[in-house]
Amino acid sequence: MRATSTLLALAATALLATTAARAAGWELDLDLRAVASDATTSTLDGGYSPTRFSRHQSPLQLGRLRLAFDMPLGEVWRVHLDASAWDHSYEHPFGLTEAYLQFRPYPRNHLRVRVKAGAFYAPISLENRAAGWASPYTLSYSALNSWIAEELRTLGVEGKVDWLGTRSGLPFDIGAVAGVFGWNEGAGAALADGGFILDDRQTPLFDTVGRVESPTGAYLQPFREFDGRAGYYGGLDLDDPGRLLITALRYDNRADPSASDAAAQAYAWHTAFNTAGARLEDGSGWTVIAQWMGGETEIAPSGTTLEWPFNARYLLLSKSWGRQMLSARYDRFEVESRGAEPYGEQSGHAWTVAYVFDAGKSWTVTLELLRVTSSAYSWGEETGNYGPVTDDQAQLGLRYSLGNAAY
Repeated sequence: MRATSTLLALAATALLATTAARAAGWELDLDLRAVASDATTSTLDGGYSPTRFSRHQSPLQLGRLRLAFDMPLGEVWRVHLDASAWDHSYEHPFGLTEAYLQFRPYPRNHLRVRVKAGAFYAPISLENRAAGWASPYTLSYSALNSWIAEELRTLGVEGKVDWLGTRSGLPFDIGAVAGVFGWNEGAGAALADGGFILDDRQTPLFDTVGRVESPTGAYLQPFREFDGRAGYYGGLDLDDPGRLLITALRYDNRADPSASDAAAQAYAWHTAFNTAGARLEDGSGWTVIAQWMGGETEIAPSGTTLEWPFNARYLLLSKSWGRQMLSARYDRFEVESRGAEPYGEQSGHAWTVAYVFDAGKSWTVTLELLRVTSSAYSWGEETGNYGPVTDDQAQLGLRYSLGNAAY
């Protein structure tokens, strides 16, 4: 089965490469890592440690292999595809993380409209602003954005309208965004099972997530649709381009918590949250980002409601000069348990420091140190240690990029 999956992955890579070569814009990234971790067993490795890598894994890892292309269809339409392979795979060693069609008409009367249809990230993260929904500041994403990468993707339609106040002499633009989506009934299962993690693996579309298996014995599948109810999100932003961006958004997948799919042994997880944040840049290389998320995920098997309220926030400070960048981030995160208590409870915080050097000729070197201190009931059940556990991870990333895309 794995050999068949690998052959399919190679075929998909060849097809994307052929298409990319003919497209207006394409990009190929190879990210290799040297890793040192003292984490017992990471979530990706079947345990509960909140880091990407475990201490028994090889010190040399594939951070990410990414191929993307951006092809215009006339003047106002474009197609975007983004596919990646990771060191750890569940069902698909190589898969699409985003695939969408976008309509971008010219602004009129100080209004700019954008419409997307397909699979893509909702406009939540202030940190993940580089190509491929990566962070330019660190290798590991914040806990908040690591969860988005793991379980959330819009499979539907999004519309955004911006009032361009900067064209009228004002210092800011105002935007409103709304999205309608399906195939997200499973979002919340991995969070309730393993809690927040800090890594940079993005789940390919229709792949599985979380620990190797869920408590029911079935793989966790965030991208499923079986209750026939569409989810939505809506948000506002105020943008002083290049200086200050303030955002707020409400997200609700509107899943029916009493619905289930017997064949897949899966429940519909009703997941809803609010998020708000700000990114400030001063023009001299300093960037400050603060973001918060608070919400709840729930299921109601046999009429009994089980709830997991969650909360995550981070503060990031970054300074760039020349070809160099130094960033530091502090995270706090909590998952409570109601009805299933204490199963799924987690609390913790993390420090991340990263140094990025643009070595030129398509090479980028990143050194990152991550320390996570957390308490989790599931971890205690597995190890007998219910107190706070500290995991340290160091990564040296070497990335080589080719292409002519400008995202």
